[in-house]
Amino acid sequence: MIYLTMWEEYYSALRQLPDWLRKPVPFIVEALSLFRKCGAHQLLDLGCGMGRNTIYLAKQGFDVVGIDISKSALRKAKSWSKIEGITNVTVLCASMTHLPFVSRAFNAIISVSVIHHAVKKDIEKTIEEIHEVLKDNGRFLANLLSIEDYRYGSGVKIEEGTFQILEDFEVKQFEEIHHFFSQKEIQILLADFSRISIVRVQSGKEECPHKYWKVIAEK
Repeated sequence: MIYLTMWEEYYSALRQLPDWLRKPVPFIVEALSLFRKCGAHQLLDLGCGMGRNTIYLAKQGFDVVGIDISKSALRKAKSWSKIEGITNVTVLCASMTHLPFVSRAFNAIISVSVIHHAVKKDIEKTIEEIHEVLKDNGRFLANLLSIEDYRYGSGVKIEEGTFQILEDFEVKQFEEIHHFFSQKEIQILLADFSRISIVRVQSGKEECPHKYWKVIAEK
């Protein structure tokens, strides 16, 4: 599994957290009021990496479970949470297509730059798993790559909308699977949710902007 191998290699070699991995992503910070308004207590961070969003949310008083496929990343997340003195964080090694939780376990589920790194059948299975472990009236929040992103169509085509792309990541080059979504595709994918908000967001340099959809869905 290429994606697991490259990230395991990256995290295992990492000796010091870069600044960008110490801070939560802005749309997670913006979602705090939403989580509190809907009475969220138990949150799942799907693809938590070393815990940038997991630890931030725990500091805000939520009970957070982080899952990731990289054991090296999870070890670093555990170490970080101990340094911070945080006790309301649990991290587990698990795949997004097979979530090891009972039905309706979480009030909210977040996933940052993870779900689109898969082929369509695995993305569809992931959304089924998310719906199953999310409580009624719970919220799902994620960013998904847009077909408007400058990388769309580059690399090796695997299937419609999905490409394997060689990218520079800090000092390394990784071949990653990228699935690019249209707004209509997301609406179909999340058809079992009752309310869906899909908003365009952009990050990165102006000449090569990374374009995403910020998705908030209510079960």
